[in-house]
Amino acid sequence: MSRKTKKPKARGGHLKAVPSAPKLPLQLVLNHRSVDSLTPDFVHWFEKFGDTPDALQALEVVKLFMTTSHAVSDQSSATRIDPDTLEDAAFALVGVLDEPDMDDALGEVYDYLHLYVDFLSETGRWSGSEEEYSIVHSFLTEELADDGPDFPPLDLPELSGEEQDQGFRELPVLELASRLLEWLGEGKDVTSTRALRLKDVEGAAAAVGVKARGKKNGKQPLVPLFDSEEYAQSQSETFEVRSMHDVPVLREIWAALVDSRILSVGSTRAVPGAGAESWHSRDLESRLQIRREFLVVFLASAVMNSGSMFQEGSDQLLATVLIKGSTAEPMGVEELSKSADLGAGDDIFLAFSARRTRTQLAKLAELGLLQVDTHYTVSPVVIQCVPPALALVLALEDFEPPSHDPSDSQPAPNHR
Repeated sequence: MSRKTKKPKARGGHLKAVPSAPKLPLQLVLNHRSVDSLTPDFVHWFEKFGDTPDALQALEVVKLFMTTSHAVSDQSSATRIDPDTLEDAAFALVGVLDEPDMDDALGEVYDYLHLYVDFLSETGRWSGSEEEYSIVHSFLTEELADDGPDFPPLDLPELSGEEQDQGFRELPVLELASRLLEWLGEGKDVTSTRALRLKDVEGAAAAVGVKARGKKNGKQPLVPLFDSEEYAQSQSETFEVRSMHDVPVLREIWAALVDSRILSVGSTRAVPGAGAESWHSRDLESRLQIRREFLVVFLASAVMNSGSMFQEGSDQLLATVLIKGSTAEPMGVEELSKSADLGAGDDIFLAFSARRTRTQLAKLAELGLLQVDTHYTVSPVVIQCVPPALALVLALEDFEPPSHDPSDSQPAPNHR
């Protein structure tokens, strides 16, 4: 999963172009040319969101935004957006577009800018400061949160910055992520598929607590890791794998580091990304913010990648458990177990979904994201990350919000 915004929906045609000015300022002309030069790389990067025409449309919107930004402030840049003029420039752009729904048009502009800003950051082209990126990114994603589902009242604890910092330090998943970053050092070479080389798999796996080494004809490890007796019994052995992606916990932590810009993977090398500075920062708020971003994308990936063989896409039952686990009425372990037990007349699809979800919950518990005793309860410091994680899932695909009724554990149909 990568960093992420929804693909803007087609609305019977794309945003209409602003009429061309008789003569553009030289700086603006050069910036337009700079955007044009980024087209091949942007189209390739955009493949996870949509097709080439949509990528090209995104770049056209970016250039239109740059034009209005220049008109507002006499300044523009192909690799930076000024947080102070962002909103004014966006409103100016929408104001000259012939669109029937101005709010919808503004949201679409923000979606395209979000994609472009993330592209700049992930490819190392963002020329503004890390603080400016955080402000711009937060602004562009506010609407995503505002348009998200109405969650039930969360049992959100009031934690000071120091208490959050301590809570994050105690999460195994963040400790493993730190160990992986420490192992990465200044960077490691990657293959043409942007995966670690087989000779480096053993070191990376060891950093996240798994005994595995790369081998061309290796076998995949038992999956899932971290949630079964077989895993514990197998730790005396070393798995031989064909790719780093055959080691689930390594794959998932690696992906979350990439999606939260802490790790940047190019065509030949993986190196610390723009967010790595915040990860190691002595500034408390910067350190807390980057850890929240990591957990948001990690949880979102867990929900999106855990659909059963009978249900394409996201695991709505897992999302339900996470939501309820963040409230005063968490789901009971016995309740989920009853759904997983298949008896006469039971729903076989619900049974498989419950078993799959139970497996995912065991892994999340091992990583410290929730506690399991009589109920599934999200760890206090993690609760704040659940709503934005599920909002991100909703933005990335057509996903029906899970029921708020604690007695209704039946996953809703997936409308894809």
